[in-house]
Amino acid sequence: MARDPYGNVQPEPQRIGSIQAAIAAGAALGDPRSPVVDEKAGVFAVVPKEYKVEDLERFLPRPLRIKESVLLHDTDSFIAYVNAFKLAGVSRIFFNTVEEEFVGVLDYHEVETPAWCGHTAAYKPRRSVEFETWMASNRKQMTQVDFARFLEENMPDVVEPNSADLLQVALTFEAKKSVGFSSGVRLNNGQIQFQYDEVVRGTAQKGTIEIPEQFVLGVSIHVNGPAYRIPVRLRWRLQEGKVAFWYEVVRPHRYIEDALKEMRERIGVETTTVLLSGSISG
Repeated sequence: MARDPYGNVQPEPQRIGSIQAAIAAGAALGDPRSPVVDEKAGVFAVVPKEYKVEDLERFLPRPLRIKESVLLHDTDSFIAYVNAFKLAGVSRIFFNTVEEEFVGVLDYHEVETPAWCGHTAAYKPRRSVEFETWMASNRKQMTQVDFARFLEENMPDVVEPNSADLLQVALTFEAKKSVGFSSGVRLNNGQIQFQYDEVVRGTAQKGTIEIPEQFVLGVSIHVNGPAYRIPVRLRWRLQEGKVAFWYEVVRPHRYIEDALKEMRERIGVETTTVLLSGSISG
């Protein structure tokens, strides 16, 4: 007959239950100061509460593997980062043609060896302010004065014709905002000649203004990228003595594609890393 610490008789079933509870309590007192260390899986220990497994990696002097996702702002920085952390024959760079974004997975898996793919570097080229400015007004009609001011403000982007000549055209259009235009014709020299009627001191006078039918921009597509020669065609409409202008950037998507292709080739060559078209889910 078993007795408790106070001398009372204890029934057998209750005694057995107490023994089981003691065994469970003893197991729960596993020493968390003796962690299990696995270089691949991490550092773990069993703590008393409900046998919960706790990750102790945060208590180590340094992490067991690199887990980092960085966002770079220019091509040079992206190339430098990939070169600093790439693993020969392992790292991969993916170029998402839809999002126009490069993502380098530096700890990518091998054919028969899994990997965490937790160290990545992303770079999404940004359009230059100059290119965005011209594209924002592409194919949008402007009044004579608004067009003249637009040309004046963005004159540094024009490489042909001579900027001084084009500036003079813009200033003349702005000065002649009150005249009545009677005709506009294309000349053999690639200019458009507008004829106008103007009253000066009570006397009707006729005059002409010539403006290039096409001019060429010299702007970079992306920030810190190389400049491209991009042709722009001038369009106009004459109605009730007033002329409206707009311009059309010639096939802008081709220049964007060329700029991205050039960037892609440079990244592939300077990082000596396999570069694939596509994206990685994350």
